Amino acid sequence: MLGKALAGVLGVIVALGSYALIGLVSPAPARLERAAPMLPSAVSVPAGQIQIVDPTPVRLVISAIDVDARIEARGLDANRALATPKDFHDVAWYKLGPKPGDPGNAVMNGHVNWWTGDAVFTHLSRLRTGDVIRVVRADGGVVVFKVTGKETVEANARVASLFAPSTQATLTLITCTGIWNPLTQSDTQRLLVSATLA
Repeated sequence: MLGKALAGVLGVIVALGSYALIGLVSPAPARLERAAPMLPSAVSVPAGQIQIVDPTPVRLVISAIDVDARIEARGLDANRALATPKDFHDVAWYKLGPKPGDPGNAVMNGHVNWWTGDAVFTHLSRLRTGDVIRVVRADGGVVVFKVTGKETVEANARVASLFAPSTQATLTLITCTGIWNPLTQSDTQRLLVSATLA
C-alpha cells in the first residue's frame, strides 16, 4: 500500500495502493556513522579484534502502540514506487535513502490494515509528541527517536521535505488513512509521523 520515489532530483511518489504521495528527492548526503548504545544482548568484542559495525536497520520498536516489527530493506518496485513490506507485520525502510541515525530523513512505510485485519501501523495515529521510537541495527546498536508531529496529506500531495537533504537525523513513518476508495483499492490520504533523534 505505499508509493513512488527516485534517488536523484526527480519527482517521488510515496503511494499506498494506487494513490500517491509526491515529493522531491535529492541525492542522500554522505553518511556519518553515529555511536549507538548497545543492547544488553550484544556480544562484547575481545581486545585486539576488529568490531564490525553494521548500521542497517533490522527492527522497529514503538512501545506506545505495541509495535515490535522486522524492518525490510526495500527500494523501488517495477513502477518506480517505494516498495511496500512483503509481510504486513513488517515495515519497509527506503534503503536508497539515509539509514536511521544518519543525516537526512529516513523513511519507513507500513500497512495500516490487511484483508485479515490489523497490520503493523494500524495504531500509528495514536502516537503523540514525545513518544519514543527505537530502531535496532544489525550490529545490536539502537537509535532512539522522539515523535515531533503528525501530518495528514492527500494521497497525491507533494511533500518535498521527505527527501530533502539535511544535516539533522530524522525519521518519517508513513501509512494510509482517510476513506477507502474501492475504485483505486487504496485510502485517499496518508498519515506522516515525524521524529527527530533523541
